[in-house]
Amino acid sequence: MIDLQRLIEIDRSITLAINGSDSLFLDGVAGIFTSVVIWLPLALVLLYMIVRNNNTKRMIWLIVMIALTIVCCDQISSSLFKPLVARFRPTQDPVMLHLVDKVNGYTGGQYGFVSSHAANSFGIAVFVIWLVRDRFFTFSVLLWAVLNSLIRTYLGVHFFGDILCGAILGAVIGSAIYWLYVLFSGSRNLIIHKHTSENLFTQSGYLLNDVALFSSTLFSTFVLIILIALVRQGILPQ
Repeated sequence: MIDLQRLIEIDRSITLAINGSDSLFLDGVAGIFTSVVIWLPLALVLLYMIVRNNNTKRMIWLIVMIALTIVCCDQISSSLFKPLVARFRPTQDPVMLHLVDKVNGYTGGQYGFVSSHAANSFGIAVFVIWLVRDRFFTFSVLLWAVLNSLIRTYLGVHFFGDILCGAILGAVIGSAIYWLYVLFSGSRNLIIHKHTSENLFTQSGYLLNDVALFSSTLFSTFVLIILIALVRQGILPQ
């Protein structure tokens, strides 16, 4: 039999271990990382990949399905789970309220289970992983999803359990919508060798050069976030 109280205590301990620090630099990195604007170039590169590697019909289906993934992850996590479970965020929880570090006074909304950030991040990540089917691409996207989710615990606005369950929810939704895309777009051949040279294309026919562009943009954004944080802290000159 599952000891719910024990699980809650473990969740609180893990949350406090991840949450906050005495480093203004890390606080700055976390704040920049959660900004939507910083990831716009990466989103544009993903759109470029989709346009370049698909015919018009599949391109339209993919854009629609990615949008559907985001909507489903966001609405199911925010409109269904949060009010149904009604679990306080660490910054709102009477037990945790004075234990968690808050970055720049940010506390978030009242309820946090499940994390919409984790659901959205893993929903998109799993969908495009199924789509592209490349090992390094998979590693890169999962790294982004994990960091983008755990930073919410660092900020103190989500328990680790909120993140874990949000990630599972997002992965399930992303997978389900990908298979809907396969069903309705006519993409019956899931592993498509369009070309004879496997050194140029992923298993699903995406150009490896485009995949490399995506990964390099992702890791360049990581570096940019660190540089911006260093400049804001006065460690690097403007």
